[in-house]
Amino acid sequence: MRSRSVTNVSWDLLDAPVIHGRGEDPFLEAAAGRTWTHARLLEEVAALGGLLHHLGVGPGVPVVVDLAEDHAVEAVVAALATARVGGVVRTDEDPAAPVAVVSGGTDAAPDGRTRLVRTREGEVAVEPDLDWSVMLRAGRTDPAACQVLEPGAAYSPTRSVVEQAEALAAEPAPYAPEALRRLLQV
Repeated sequence: MRSRSVTNVSWDLLDAPVIHGRGEDPFLEAAAGRTWTHARLLEEVAALGGLLHHLGVGPGVPVVVDLAEDHAVEAVVAALATARVGGVVRTDEDPAAPVAVVSGGTDAAPDGRTRLVRTREGEVAVEPDLDWSVMLRAGRTDPAACQVLEPGAAYSPTRSVVEQAEALAAEPAPYAPEALRRLLQV
């Protein structure tokens, strides 16, 4: 494994390539020719990370990511934003998670936790839920810096940050959104 100065999955995948002059290289390549560069995805991830940080997510704090299959890019953004602020990515219900990132049309959380909802065209998020698009714009005003984590810090319930970085390094960019979603365990 390569040496690194920052132990963070988001850093490895987005910040480092941008710093090394590869910001405009393709990172995600979806159907219909849609492409996201390292720099473009870094902007989205940092914006959502800023929002998650504002909502109380930090090192070791779980975030539930439960997005529909047609929200693969959003699942990637949510996982990398959670990693960026040091949170632990969960796909199962976790009462300790202060935030759940979900697709529209799902039932409200019974415990009143904050839900960031990615709606489909024509849907709207109903208060107290937060709308993905609106909150991403708000997050751009205070994007999150990358947390430096201990190598053994949890990325998910089953992998440390270093284990997740190694799994990602085995399959370099560009990624199909669904493939990266699987690699990120969301």
